[in-house]
Amino acid sequence: MTLIHSSDKRTIPTALNGFITSFNIEWGPLSAAAVLTVFPTMILFGVASKWIVAGLTAGATKG
Repeated sequence: MTLIHSSDKRTIPTALNGFITSFNIEWGPLSAAAVLTVFPTMILFGVASKWIVAGLTAGATKG
């Protein structure tokens, strides 16, 4: 976080940390941004869950 000076190269956790200052935490925008960053992962898991479960159970059976 301290080595990146331009705002266009920050990662999502670093950008979320920008909502927290030394005197105030902007809970509304922080919560909205956190929810929006979780949605792509949830959608990807929902689409690929069949293959994820198949891959996890493929190594559990013998023979």
